[in-house]
Amino acid sequence: MKNIAMLILALAAGLFAGCISRAPVPPMDARITIAPDLDNNVVVTDVRCVGGAGSFMVFQANLVNNCSRPLNVDWKVQWLDADGIEIDSAVSSWNTRTLQPFEIRALKCTAPRQEASDMRFYARKSR
Repeated sequence: MKNIAMLILALAAGLFAGCISRAPVPPMDARITIAPDLDNNVVVTDVRCVGGAGSFMVFQANLVNNCSRPLNVDWKVQWLDADGIEIDSAVSSWNTRTLQPFEIRALKCTAPRQEASDMRFYARKSR
């Protein structure tokens, strides 16, 4: 009976260990690029890009630190017109944020012109 209980406990521990593994998770949105230097410690969630037709597009997302140490992260949004050409703008420059361990930081960025119809988001370790 003791051996069966130990076997069940070992199987349960093995199953739970798989739930917290640090396997790399690709971004769900192809417009999101996270640099390899962040070692899968940062993920982007809840990506939204709304607006259009007479209004400025707005990008919103959450930047999540999945590790137990603070991380300095650079991020930027590049806005694109209907033809996929980058709209040059001061708002497309790198911004730095310090993320505390396990912090979720909301990001928001507004397109520089009404012609913006899409965007690309980039994150990297601060230099």
